[in-house]
Amino acid sequence: MQPDISAYYDRIAHLYDTDRFGNTYGQFIDAQERAILSQLLRQTLGQRVLDVGCGTGRFLNYATHGLDASAAMLAVARQKQPEKHLTQGDFFAQPYENEYFEAAISMHVVMHIASTDLDKLLAEAHRILKPGGQFIFDFPSKPRRTLLGYKSKNWHGANAYALPEVQALANAKWQIHVAQGILFLPIHRFPPFVRPFLRSFDTWLCRSFLKKYASYIVVSLVKR
Repeated sequence: MQPDISAYYDRIAHLYDTDRFGNTYGQFIDAQERAILSQLLRQTLGQRVLDVGCGTGRFLNYATHGLDASAAMLAVARQKQPEKHLTQGDFFAQPYENEYFEAAISMHVVMHIASTDLDKLLAEAHRILKPGGQFIFDFPSKPRRTLLGYKSKNWHGANAYALPEVQALANAKWQIHVAQGILFLPIHRFPPFVRPFLRSFDTWLCRSFLKKYASYIVVSLVKR
């Protein structure tokens, strides 16, 4: 991770949960993400699961271990989940043994790393996972950004991908198990009281043939 990314999250750690997920927009995304993770990780109960980029611990109920570059974000996570194994470290040189985990997740991380580093993250995930283990992560959709003419202003959420690009990086080491969208509709443009009622329809769109135009794509790669 770039030093400025860690410093940014150190600064906002104490407000992160409230600012990002204490509103109907954040809760909309959170609910969709949890539905996917609950489905994909239902077989890993009681097994070792790593959350890469665990931040303040939003998804640590799905994991036994958490890794993050920000000390301040980890401090918040430790307050909420003191029983978890939390470590500050490098996503590309993780302090774990080979084939140590049954699964790993990494949400809202790939968008921040350099585009040339996704293969490094995949290689490290492959190393720490047991054969047949799955790596679940998300990334902004390049087809959607191209359609809307979106251009990032800095590193924050800058990197987007199309699913075929991820498939090419996965090559023979991984099999794509699931690919599903998150946040298809421009929910921020709807009144807050309407947003919860749109979640089912939005989820249907994110699972349809239109899913590549969702805001984010979540993929599950299974280690060969």
